[in-house]
Amino acid sequence: MKVIYNKYFPFGKFLATNICGVIFCRSDKGRLTEVDKNHEYIHSLQQREMLYVGFLLWYSIEWLYRAVKERSFMRAYYNLYFEREAYRMERDLEYRRKRKPFGWWHLFVKKGTLLHEVGSFISDIADFIRKDFRPLKYLYAFLLVILIIIGQLRFHIYDIIIAPSYDDGTSMLRLPMVYIAMYFLVLIPTLAMHHELWRLRRWQAWLLPMVLLTIDGMGQGFDTYRRWAAEYAAWHKDKFYMQLVGSFLFRSVFIVLSLCVFRWLVDGRFGLYGLRRSAKYLRVYALIYVMLLPMFLAVSFTPQFLNYYPKMDIAYCDGALGWSNAGLIGLFELCYANDFLGVESMFRGAMVIGLARWLGARTVLPMAIAYMCIHLGKPDLELCSSVIGGYTLGILAYRTRHLWGGIIIHLGIAMFFELVGIIRLLN
Repeated sequence: MKVIYNKYFPFGKFLATNICGVIFCRSDKGRLTEVDKNHEYIHSLQQREMLYVGFLLWYSIEWLYRAVKERSFMRAYYNLYFEREAYRMERDLEYRRKRKPFGWWHLFVKKGTLLHEVGSFISDIADFIRKDFRPLKYLYAFLLVILIIIGQLRFHIYDIIIAPSYDDGTSMLRLPMVYIAMYFLVLIPTLAMHHELWRLRRWQAWLLPMVLLTIDGMGQGFDTYRRWAAEYAAWHKDKFYMQLVGSFLFRSVFIVLSLCVFRWLVDGRFGLYGLRRSAKYLRVYALIYVMLLPMFLAVSFTPQFLNYYPKMDIAYCDGALGWSNAGLIGLFELCYANDFLGVESMFRGAMVIGLARWLGARTVLPMAIAYMCIHLGKPDLELCSSVIGGYTLGILAYRTRHLWGGIIIHLGIAMFFELVGIIRLLN
C-alpha cells in the first residue's frame, strides 16, 4: 500500500483518502498512525472486491443519497457502509487478515431486503471475475471482440460470410462452423492460461460444445420454411407474413426440442437446463430492467432502431391470412418471444449450466463470444452490447443455476423495442 504525502489533497477536513490502493495524505495534518493505515487498508480490500469501478459507483451514489436524506455531507459520510466498517474495525489490526469478503455488507445490511439482494448480486459477479481473471486472457478476448466489431462495422463480414449462405443453401453448414470456430478460438487459450488443458482430455469438452453450436447454427440457418410459404401462400402478403413467423417459430421449436433430447442423452433427464424453481435475484433483475428503460427509450430514437424495429412491418402484412392486425401482431410476437427462450436455453442453459460439469467456469467467456457472433448483422449497439450482456448473464447463470434473469432482461428489452416500434408505426 503506497502512501503519498502532499499539502493539498484530500480537501477539507479529511486526513487521507484511498484511490485504487494508493493513499493520499495531507502532510500538514500529520503522519498516518497504524490505526489510520489499517482504516485505509480496509478500504483497499473493499475496492478490490468491488473491482474498483463498482466501489466508486456505490460509494458516490450512496453518499449522494444519504446527503439528500440527512441534509449533511459529513453525517452521510460517517453513515456510508464502507466507512462504517472501516471506522468500526480500524483498531483491530488483525481484522484485515480474518476479514470475510464483503465484510461491510455482512455487518450492516439487513438480510432479506432488496438492498442486501443487490449487494449479493454484485458480490457474485465480482467474486466470479476475480477468480476467473487473467490479464492476458481478458486482453486476448477484448482484442478478439474489437476485431469482430471492426469486421462488421468496417468490412460488413455478415454480408460477406453469412448472408450469401442463405442464397446458396449452405447456411445450415456455414453458421455452425463460424460459431464453433469462435468458441474454441477462446476456449483453448482460456484453458491454457488457467493451466487447465487437462479438461480437453475429456471427449465431452470437445464434442458437446460442437453439438450444441451445430444445433443453434442449424436452427438459424434453416430456411426451408421460405419455400413452404411460397407454395402455400395465396398472395404476396400471406407469403411475407408466413416467412416472417417461420423465421422465429421453426428455429425456436427446433432448438428447444433438440436441447431437451440433448439433456436426455447426456443427463438422463428430458428438459431444459436452467428452468428450475428459483427466485434468486429476481427482484434485482426487475430493478435493473426498470433502471435501463430510459436508456432503451433513448436508443429507440436512433436511425438504426427505426430501420430494424419492429420486426414485423404492419404495412407489408396488413390483411394477411384474412386476419386483423391485432391477430397478426399477437401471433408474431408470441413466436418472437418464444425464440428468446431457445436462445437463453442454448447459451446460458446448455452451454453454461450444462457444460459446467466438464469445463467449469471456463465455459462462460467462450460462450459470450459465440453469443456475440449470432448478433452479426443486427444494429451496431446491439452487437457491441451483446458480449457484455452475454458474459454477465453467463456468470449469473453459472452462479444461480437458473435462466430467469436472462429471460426477464433479454425478453423484456426485445418486447420493449417491439412495443415502441409498433406504436410509432400505428401512429
